Amino acid sequence: MADDGMLLNFAIGDSVIKPEAKFKGGRWRDRLTAKKRSQHHPNPNADPSKHGESKNPNHIQVPSTRPAKRQRTSDDAPGGGRSRGQHQPSQRKNPNDFVSSLFTKNPEAQNAIEPKTSELVEDAKPTNAPLIDGLDTFTNLGLSPNLAAHLLTKLELKAPTGIQKSSISQLLKEDSDAFIQAETGSGKTLAYLLPLVQRIMALSKATKEAGVHRDSGLFAIILAPTRELCKQISVVLENLLRCANWIVCGTVIGGEKKKSEKARLRKGLNILVATPGRLADHLDNTQVLDVSNVRWLVLDEGDRLMELGFEEELKGIVNKLDARQRPSRTPGVPTRRTTVLCSATLKMNVQRLGEISLKDAVHIKANPEDGDEDTKNASDDGEENFRVPAQLKQSYAIVAAKLRLVSLTAYLKRTFIRKGSVMKAIVFVSCADEVDFLFEVFSRKHGQRREDTPEKEGEKKSDDEEKKDKDEREKLSPHGTIAPGTAFSNPSNPVILHRLHGSLPQHVRTATLNSFSKSTNASVMVCTDVASRGLDLPNVDLVIEYTPAFSSDDHTHRIGRTARLGRDGRACIFLQPGSEENYVEVLKRGYRDGGKALTRTDATEILKRGFGSTNGSNSKNWEEKATDWQMDVERWAMENPEYLEMARRAYQSHIRAYATHIAAERSIFNIKELHLGHLAKSFALRDRPGKINVPGLRASQEETKKDFKAARGGAGQKRKAGASDDGPSSTNADDAARRMRAKMREHMAGANEFNLA
Repeated sequence: MADDGMLLNFAIGDSVIKPEAKFKGGRWRDRLTAKKRSQHHPNPNADPSKHGESKNPNHIQVPSTRPAKRQRTSDDAPGGGRSRGQHQPSQRKNPNDFVSSLFTKNPEAQNAIEPKTSELVEDAKPTNAPLIDGLDTFTNLGLSPNLAAHLLTKLELKAPTGIQKSSISQLLKEDSDAFIQAETGSGKTLAYLLPLVQRIMALSKATKEAGVHRDSGLFAIILAPTRELCKQISVVLENLLRCANWIVCGTVIGGEKKKSEKARLRKGLNILVATPGRLADHLDNTQVLDVSNVRWLVLDEGDRLMELGFEEELKGIVNKLDARQRPSRTPGVPTRRTTVLCSATLKMNVQRLGEISLKDAVHIKANPEDGDEDTKNASDDGEENFRVPAQLKQSYAIVAAKLRLVSLTAYLKRTFIRKGSVMKAIVFVSCADEVDFLFEVFSRKHGQRREDTPEKEGEKKSDDEEKKDKDEREKLSPHGTIAPGTAFSNPSNPVILHRLHGSLPQHVRTATLNSFSKSTNASVMVCTDVASRGLDLPNVDLVIEYTPAFSSDDHTHRIGRTARLGRDGRACIFLQPGSEENYVEVLKRGYRDGGKALTRTDATEILKRGFGSTNGSNSKNWEEKATDWQMDVERWAMENPEYLEMARRAYQSHIRAYATHIAAERSIFNIKELHLGHLAKSFALRDRPGKINVPGLRASQEETKKDFKAARGGAGQKRKAGASDDGPSSTNADDAARRMRAKMREHMAGANEFNLA
């Protein structure tokens, strides 16, 4: 049957089927382009109602105009965008005009928020507080009345803690080796110092004629992993020995002058507190160090000693003490040496250290009944789970990489919004470069930029104002490690900012730590793990882990700086969305209730509390304030080359440190999942990660020490040379001229086959 063109069962409505237009002539590409244009772009003069049904048969409402496409700029980070409510201009008029992408394309948390139970959770009783039973006193434990009265009247210690009760009674009765294990903040330092002092005081009674004095010899050595911990042990020991001033103690640590240490050893010591490296050096090179009478050896923070690579030094120290031991002339001195090992965890490296130093050791715990429970709760890798004090309230915050810096600022602003709520806080980071960067960010004045200074308008800042600002900084700290925390201070509650890391000279570290400990005002210390072990810093109410620790051991010791000796405390750790959320399961292992007391928050809640308005009138006000603060920090970094290099160096060091997590936790902290572009924004950087490069290495501790000496002695040298502040000194000019003349004499010294004209 021929096709007659008849259509059956088709409703064509009022429209008329038009034949398809045919294009002839020209090239085939031109014909194809014209054909597509006719199909997709109908006649603009035609009635749009005639084509509405064919284009939108389902009657879906669509916008009449297409939104304008945003122009791409070089400042946009990979994966970044615009902030809410802000529009990108077509052309940048001012190179200092930035568009923030703080709240766009941030990854969301993978794990859902656990529903809160309606049951009221009672506050847990402190597990490291002094015993309240009236029968447990220092006198009942076997200490002398003189020492017990000194603890009560001078040190204001009324009752011992659980670990002090167990260790004192054990170490006073027997001379066997011991391993002391207790949670952080339970008083392990006094647990081994009190029996030690008591035993040496008993030697004085045994020798009625001459007694024990500094010429009697060295009886005890205490080894600690860090210089700060050695200083703290020495201070506690000096306070104890005020009731027995004939017993002399001293320290030998790295960073000090060996000449003064040799003079101290030559005068004579009875108790020595030292770091392993410096003690091994003195055993090899200092003849006046006599260890033949040493009968007590204490290894504090044994796991940290092994982690820092002191295994060989410890082996050498133990072997030399065994080889040089001689019968003592002092009556009452034990015939064999007693070794005490202290640690909060029982790990494989601690067991290896015990095999090196301990023989038939007694395991001492605060509560002997905890042994069976610890065995049940042991992890799969054979190591015991870590316990934190029960009264410590810990939380974790899921914060995207771009929001890390503003979230930390908002958290600290909220923390110190009211005077007296929090006295001291510690912020732990992974590397020294990040400490320096955060210190400069938090101590700068908000909104202070080069274009705002009066110098641009032709006005010069007066010398009095510059001198006033400089004197204000030097009054707080002549070393530049203490400054006002302007980023989170308010007029009613000013906050003092401190920084501490291992690259600083030893005298600067000691001065900064003492200032933070003795401060009576609200204070924040930004530091590395150099301050995470054993330090008893008073009135620390909050610990913030801005970057997670390299291992769960370090995490336990970090948060152990608060909630000490029965006091309350809070801790918060920042985690990024993704694989880092699995670290919550590691945090839950440290709690006796399975982590029910562990709370969660997110960046939105932190920013609302920190940057939001108090009256709640504008819900979007916190976004604008957070964006303005972030953009101001970025401008500050871009306009100051010194701080820009500091930010870049901190960014690189942070990434390198992120890759050094232990193997067991490397799947949680996977460096391949880091968004480097988003992470760069948390360091106030607007460059692409490929362009962020800092030549050279970080200055070593010796170089930093030389810089401090040069800065301290520069003014005096200028005054001696008669140089003014307006130009270079004459001494430098004379040196340059002398070097130039020497170089000319070298080239013109004589004729040879190479310089004959």
